[in-house]
Amino acid sequence: MPAPTKSPTKHTLTTENIILNYILFFFVCAFIGWIWEVILFVFMTGNFVNRGVLHGPWLPIYGCGGLLIALCFERFKKHPVTVFLASAIGCGILEYFTGWYLETFKHLKWWDYTGQFLSLHGRICFTSILSFGLCGLAIVYFLYPFFTNLFNRLNLRPKKFLCLVLILVFLGDFIYSSDVPNTGEGITNEISTTSNIIVSQS
Repeated sequence: MPAPTKSPTKHTLTTENIILNYILFFFVCAFIGWIWEVILFVFMTGNFVNRGVLHGPWLPIYGCGGLLIALCFERFKKHPVTVFLASAIGCGILEYFTGWYLETFKHLKWWDYTGQFLSLHGRICFTSILSFGLCGLAIVYFLYPFFTNLFNRLNLRPKKFLCLVLILVFLGDFIYSSDVPNTGEGITNEISTTSNIIVSQS
């Protein structure tokens, strides 16, 4: 008798669907990061501040970090220590060079860890690295599987439309914010280009 063939299941995804899932997951992480920063600032100061370089409710560095973990480290799911270390190192590098880029070309600091334990130029510190490792575990073992399963339930056409709208709005925000970044009290500190001194915008 011929061997039975496996029938396709709803879990079989096309390359297009996988790419769309990654796009949506980027925006989910970017939005969660924005919510986290806003809530943290409200808790610390009692004030609502639109955190981030862009003006919309998203922080691209969180989106890039979350997508980096999903793309590169999800394959190590059976090794949580590897996931933790790879996430901490990978996202730490991402945060450091993002901070360097913003300071160098925008002459502003959107975060500053100066004075914290194992701070490196105020761009990363031990606490941030530890947080990245823990977030990596949360993404690999909870967030990415949960949202991927959720995205898989969407029909292809509305999923493509949603991705297109998000990308267009994000690009508009990115282009506008390249010339007019989100700045101000509780958001940025200005860096003097002559003396390298950080001046608080208060």
